[in-house]
Amino acid sequence: MADENPPTKSPANPASPASAAEGSDAPRSPPKDIAVTSFPTLEADEVEEEEDVLDDGDSGVGSFQSSTASMRDELIKQRKEHGRKYQGYLEAKLQNHLVWVTLERKLYHAPVKSLGRVLDVGCGTGQWTIDFADEHPESEVIGVDLAPVQPKVVPPNLVFEVDDLEQPWTFTNKFNYIHTEAMIGALQDWPKYFAQSFDALEPDGYLEIHDIDFMIRCDDDSMPDDSAIVKWHLYLKEAAANLGIKLGSLILDFPEMMQKAGYVDISVRQFKWPINTWPKEKKYKEIGWFAYENFNWGCESMSLALLTRGLGWNVDEVRVFMALLRKDFANKRMHAYWNFYAIHGRKPVTQD
Repeated sequence: MADENPPTKSPANPASPASAAEGSDAPRSPPKDIAVTSFPTLEADEVEEEEDVLDDGDSGVGSFQSSTASMRDELIKQRKEHGRKYQGYLEAKLQNHLVWVTLERKLYHAPVKSLGRVLDVGCGTGQWTIDFADEHPESEVIGVDLAPVQPKVVPPNLVFEVDDLEQPWTFTNKFNYIHTEAMIGALQDWPKYFAQSFDALEPDGYLEIHDIDFMIRCDDDSMPDDSAIVKWHLYLKEAAANLGIKLGSLILDFPEMMQKAGYVDISVRQFKWPINTWPKEKKYKEIGWFAYENFNWGCESMSLALLTRGLGWNVDEVRVFMALLRKDFANKRMHAYWNFYAIHGRKPVTQD
């Protein structure tokens, strides 16, 4: 039986949230001449002692709970029929819905004048790509990923391709809009990516990125330094570094990288993803519900991959720690959150 304490191969004394945010993870402002929205201020809801743990019967989640219930039922049914491989489709569907709710139920925010040709980089199972193609039948949409995991039946204006876009791009025609979502940790050379996407755009075309700052934050003292959440963040960051993957707050460097690649009219929209339904405001209570569900379905596979390969943990050790972590994520007295960003930039019509 696995020991209930995390293995000693991981950090013995994880840093506090404040010290963990030092250096590259510290909050910082984008360069000048970039439009930035302010982060929302989240007020915590009052929680009775018997209601401080989130569960399926939580009265605070309202009608949006039924959305995940149907997804969950479908996932359980399909996993029984097809095994764990099918789980990726539903995890992607849940994450796509979380981003959609965060962005005021929109698929994109860039003020694109023409959507003639659209590219989705790292499309995964194709959830966003299919939704976009359905919403814009006038567009020619291409979704690209390393793995052929997309469905066979798709809208007639959509094509999926298998390719590695960290290699030189070979598209014959240019695009009006390029979309990238949840690719931190997947793409390794971001300056190269911004340069290649810039070259692949038509003048006046837009690149848009949706992703999170991996650092889990808390604005009060409700997240203890020795909590499983703080340890989890530090364990994953160390494991990723051992594997040559940068997590941390990489997204905070994107606006400057985009400027250097030639983008103009760069806009940064900032949001918060609560770990559960602790916020008082209904919008962020809903976002917190989907963030919590998204974590519940997706965290173990990611943690297994990184902690076993990057820190040498065994499967039992990871699963014991996941049980501790899930308790923290369900604790509505812990007011933790991720910062989520929607960033877009335009390729100018004339270049210096």
